[in-house]
Amino acid sequence: MIKKIDKNIYKLVIFIGVILAIVMKLDSITKLLSKVLSVFSPVILGIILAFIISILVDFLEKKVLTDRKIKIKPQIKRGLSILLALLLIILFAILVSRLIVPQLKNSIVIFSKSFPDFVNTIKKSLESNFSEFTSVSKELSKLNLDAKDIVQKLLKIITSWTGGFVWFLGSIFNIATNLVMGTIIALYIVSSKEKLKGQFDKLFKKVLPMSIIDKAYYVLDIANDTFRAFIIGQFTEAIILGTLCTVGLVVLGFPYPTMIGSVVGLTSLLPIVGAYIGGAFGFVMMLTVNPVRAAFFILFLIVLQQIEGNVIYPKVVGNSVGLPGLWVMVAIVVGGGLLGINGILFGLPLAATAYKILKNYVNK
Repeated sequence: MIKKIDKNIYKLVIFIGVILAIVMKLDSITKLLSKVLSVFSPVILGIILAFIISILVDFLEKKVLTDRKIKIKPQIKRGLSILLALLLIILFAILVSRLIVPQLKNSIVIFSKSFPDFVNTIKKSLESNFSEFTSVSKELSKLNLDAKDIVQKLLKIITSWTGGFVWFLGSIFNIATNLVMGTIIALYIVSSKEKLKGQFDKLFKKVLPMSIIDKAYYVLDIANDTFRAFIIGQFTEAIILGTLCTVGLVVLGFPYPTMIGSVVGLTSLLPIVGAYIGGAFGFVMMLTVNPVRAAFFILFLIVLQQIEGNVIYPKVVGNSVGLPGLWVMVAIVVGGGLLGINGILFGLPLAATAYKILKNYVNK
């Protein structure tokens, strides 16, 4: 009994030591992780895409392409499921682009036409509000806020940013390349996941003792269930939030309800902060039509985000991954602080995995 306690204390001391070492070298570890992520980004993207596609493929194999009367060979069933999954993803992308692109073009045209009037309105508003302050009024009149002059200056600034534009094109090309390579890797993983699992089984059994393999598979099984639940929950939450936003905008008579609702829903795939990104886009779009409406939209979004952050997200995603509401927020804040967007995306499922493992260990 004493030896067992000593062994547990020894493990605890090692665990605390590792945590302290990580905290002390946090900057170096973060930089190293960022470098590793950038180098292996196509592979990591491929694994993530494979995980998402695999959820659809498993559903299609078990629910759609299962017929007791007609027996389909496993290889053919897998191929058909992958093809159907890709078609569903492409159809979803086309549907979203049809909802967003036409209205986006329209809003850009309206903005370009109304921009001069918008600038003049702001100038007059400032002059009328500060008319009692003579010095301020004089300074405003000296500014000579001519809309055409402002546009020309903006064009000059944009033209001078050639280097930045080239960098932007390079980034787009890099993203496109990673996406293509990631998709190819994902399709290979999904089409031959049983074969890959068998290969890794053989490798692990050759180089690792069975006790470590069992523990590793135990952790991987929990992580697999958690990440799967997280992805399903995140998509469910995005659909709920996008629908609520669209319905709210329609009821309140805001412009571009389907476009803004779709964007808010899409960006909310990024936990918590994503809805604000979509909201910023919606604010800019509404600003082209009616600045007052744009201000009211911000109020609407704040209310919606409070409902989403405090009610919908912890209930839908938190419950799906088995993590209490408080730890959901902590995981997102800490993950975002350490690794930015990647931390926001993966912080929650990783925290949920760790929480389940610790919970099982404590309740033994």
